[in-house]
Amino acid sequence: MMPPISIDGTDITGVTIDGTDVQEITVDGTPVFSAFSGAVFAGSGDNDIYALDVNDGSELWSFTTGGSINSGIAFDDSAIYAGSDDNHVYALDIDDGSELWSFNTGSSVKSGVAVDDSAVYAAANNGEIYALDSSDGSELWSFTTGSFVQSGIAFDDSAVYAGSFDDNVYALDINNGSEIWSFTTGGGVRSGIAVDDSAVYAGSQDTNVYALDINNGSEIWSFTAGSFGSSGIAIDDSAVYAGSSDDNLYAIDINNGSQLWSFTTGSNVFSGIAVDDSAVYAGSQDNNVYAVNINNGSELWSFTTGSNVDSGIAIDDSAVFAGSGDDNVYAIDINDGSQLWSFTTGAGVVSGIGLFKPQ
Repeated sequence: MMPPISIDGTDITGVTIDGTDVQEITVDGTPVFSAFSGAVFAGSGDNDIYALDVNDGSELWSFTTGGSINSGIAFDDSAIYAGSDDNHVYALDIDDGSELWSFNTGSSVKSGVAVDDSAVYAAANNGEIYALDSSDGSELWSFTTGSFVQSGIAFDDSAVYAGSFDDNVYALDINNGSEIWSFTTGGGVRSGIAVDDSAVYAGSQDTNVYALDINNGSEIWSFTAGSFGSSGIAIDDSAVYAGSSDDNLYAIDINNGSQLWSFTTGSNVFSGIAVDDSAVYAGSQDNNVYAVNINNGSELWSFTTGSNVDSGIAIDDSAVFAGSGDDNVYAIDINDGSQLWSFTTGAGVVSGIGLFKPQ
């Protein structure tokens, strides 16, 4: 993943010669220019973290850990960050996948992972939520909950937000990890976490999706589904989108918690959720990835894999990226649901999906 090359200050990325797009220039066999256009990051049950070319799914690099990769994946300009069932959080060089550092949590890491300018945030099955220095992996702070933490991780300028199987959603001071507030639901909180300027959104196994006041954690509204598991949560200006173990994908009014629409799949919806101006994208344990009309919940297209789709979902202007229990990572045409490419790992893919495109 070489940076753009310039001549006399002029960027030559995407250069053509005699009308042919040049993907790489080499001198004596050494690449000096590469028209790298992006990477998809995913983890697998085969213990590996993969970087795949966004255009054709070819492997750019892989890194082997000591356990399955079921966590979220985050990245910045220099590194990607993921957790493993070998009890570590890893930082890997974004260009070549070499290990920059690792941090031993003492328990498997299945939570979301998030990164800002200075810290990486992750959690473990020992109930600890961690802030780690992004430059060297040293512990900045940790906070102990009452049970394992496998939820999403979100943050803003002042706080880190996560859920625990002790039934609580937590807001922790981003600087020192002290508790700002907690909100007790009626079940374990294993969902994605989303945040905007006014509220934190999370789902609980008490069958509810909650909107909580960002300042004090009080309940603004709750929405009751038939049941709720570990779906992602996505938001836009008008709605909260969440999947449920009652087989439905829901759009919920972000202001009052009323149902805008629901879309029924053939099984549990435990995947990540992605959204753009026209559609909501989610996977189901009926083996499908769905694109659903954002306005009325009608199906735009579906794509069938060989097993459950429980992974994260990432999108760009041209494709939807998802993993499947059939051991593959897929790129799906965002307009019609046709397959663009697939990459086969050695086991099921249920991790988060990261999508990196250089500026």
